[in-house]
This record gives sequence, C-alpha cells and structure tokens, in this order.
Amino acid sequence: MKGKEEYIAVVAKDVESQFEALRVALGAVLEEHKSDLYILNHELDFDYMKKICDDCPEEFEDNLEFLTDMGGHLYSNVKENEKYNFTTLSMDEIMKKLKEYNVVIPY
Repeated sequence: MKGKEEYIAVVAKDVESQFEALRVALGAVLEEHKSDLYILNHELDFDYMKKICDDCPEEFEDNLEFLTDMGGHLYSNVKENEKYNFTTLSMDEIMKKLKEYNVVIPY
C-alpha cells in the first residue's frame, strides 16, 4: 500500500555524511517521494569516499546523476560544488527553502 508522497530534504553538513545522505535521498525517490540533497559547508570530498571503498567516488557521481534524472535537485552553499551540478544558494536562501519540505533529514 502506497503512502502519501512526501517532499523530503536530505542535508549533509560534513564530509563524513555526504555518501549516506545521498543514499537516503535516492531511497526516498525510489519510494516515489520527491527528494532533494543539500551539501553544506564543504566541497564534495571524493578522496574521503575513496577511503570507504574503491568504487565509491564513481558510485557517488552516478547516484548524483540518477537523483537528478528522477527529479531530485542538488543544492549547496559552496560554489565549488557547481562542477557537480549543484545549485549554489546562500545560507539564508537554504533556510527559506527548507521550509518548503514536509520532511527534513539532517546528517
């Protein structure tokens, strides 16, 4: 039985949580919810992901693309993340935008 569609924001505030936050955002999309990913205060760190597993950086990039293909959005307050197709927003813009979601999952 399918539940009500939720609009979900998954927020990663540090390098250690970026991989898991993306997995949660993808899981929400696969359950037919709308889901967006926020990376705050750091540039995506693929060296850190390499410490988790050899293929993690490639998987992460593939999953970012899959999330956007499924209608999810990527937001960050770090301009350098634009090279990974993130939209840069100020913290004030992010705070206002987070009010639009039914559910906010912080990491």
